[in-house]
Amino acid sequence: MKKNFYVTTPIYYPSGNLHIGHAYTTTLADVICRYKKMDGYKTFFLTGSDEHGQKIELKAKENNLDPKTYVDNIVKNFKHLWNKLNINYDKFIRTTDNFHIETVQKIFSTLLKKDLIYLSKYKGEYCISCEEFLTKEQILDNKFHVVCKNEFIIFEQDSYMLRVSKFKEFLTNLFSTNFLEPENRKKEMLNNFINNELEDLSVTRVNFSWGIPVIEDPKHVIYVWIDALSNYISALGYLNNEPQVMNDFWSEETEVLQIIGKEITRFHSIYWPVILKSLDLRLPDKILSHGWILSKNDKMSKSLNNVIDPVDVINKYSSDSLRFYISYNLPTYKDGSFTDELFIESYNNNLANNVGNLISRTSNMIIKYFDGMLPNVDIKDEPIYLIGDQTIKSYKCSMDKYNISESIDSVLKLGQECNKYIEEIRPWDLDKNNQMDKLAKVLNVLHRNIVIIIYLLSPILVESCNKMLKQVGVDENEINFETLLNSSYKINKLTDREILFKRI
Repeated sequence: MKKNFYVTTPIYYPSGNLHIGHAYTTTLADVICRYKKMDGYKTFFLTGSDEHGQKIELKAKENNLDPKTYVDNIVKNFKHLWNKLNINYDKFIRTTDNFHIETVQKIFSTLLKKDLIYLSKYKGEYCISCEEFLTKEQILDNKFHVVCKNEFIIFEQDSYMLRVSKFKEFLTNLFSTNFLEPENRKKEMLNNFINNELEDLSVTRVNFSWGIPVIEDPKHVIYVWIDALSNYISALGYLNNEPQVMNDFWSEETEVLQIIGKEITRFHSIYWPVILKSLDLRLPDKILSHGWILSKNDKMSKSLNNVIDPVDVINKYSSDSLRFYISYNLPTYKDGSFTDELFIESYNNNLANNVGNLISRTSNMIIKYFDGMLPNVDIKDEPIYLIGDQTIKSYKCSMDKYNISESIDSVLKLGQECNKYIEEIRPWDLDKNNQMDKLAKVLNVLHRNIVIIIYLLSPILVESCNKMLKQVGVDENEINFETLLNSSYKINKLTDREILFKRI
């Protein structure tokens, strides 16, 4: 079994501050990476910023700044957001990093020598805002890009082209596997591109200068999709000064997951494999293409001026509450919605009423009936004992498939079962009737299931985890999947009565 794990987000475009859609992708990567660490993997988590291109050049000019100074200021805000959201990345790559620039030039030169890149002329409908040539399916009223609603231009100039058309059979075979998820995204790529007329890709520009120059022809700058896509291997040391990291995390012994938004699926599922195949490198195990966060049925984007600032959400509520909503309420296989009403409803129902209430009422009963010290009793015959074991197994099964929402759902169901068990057993009546042995078993099995809930939610609720464990008298260093299944962790005296998730 593979025991290295490499996860990437797209590198985000610093034409303005990030919105909640960017937080969505990055939180998913962070949660999965934290889970893999829990499961014993050596991990590497990459994110970063994509800093070249015509749009950046124009934005910098509007602000009377040179492009590098302009992006420097915005990248600071990126890192501030990731810090507030408790994103624990290993490397933040910038496409203005010298090592990346050198790697991209070497990749371009390699493909040029192999005749997989050639000089030609290119004409097409081009969206400056999205840095993308448009297909007929992406054009609205012969004037607008259907996604961002901005006007496109007719672009025609000399350009180096990547011979994508040469790889039709390779891509057809690749798309017969589970390389890309979800299934509907795979069908879209096959129907619109691979099984259609598979065109070569324009990979240089001469109409702006803010980019990486082609060594062999410096008036051309290397266009975003070779520049940006190469970050996933340049960050690991490919063709530069850190080959050991590349050997560790782009080897066949590594599970490689790349998480993207669906609007860039074509570039990651078609052009990126073509580049890797051309370089004789392995492919990712999985491209996970999640849906959009919608606002009134439109994609949330800066272009439409309908974005939600995740920093505002964190400041108003908390980092954990946003991480929970993203992870649970925005499943990757479909578009999701974010409104204050939906956010508050999810928080109150799942964290305050379910998990928080369960921890609070159980710890209060342990303090009240046993002075905070649980007697050590056998609980394996209690009816909800096995549900705890089953929850661990179903959680791991879903997380191994990168289905975070489903894994959280299994944990929340355990919480619901425990709250239901309390109402049915009525521990307060056991105390009144002096049935202390039975009461001890009831509170022990509830406590064990609570520890399971806390541990399984720890990749999501990273700030609340220690507070929850403290309330139930367990040290975080005591628990892992093995000690949970064996109930072999130490329980300290319970004294804390803090309300963990106050209703909004």
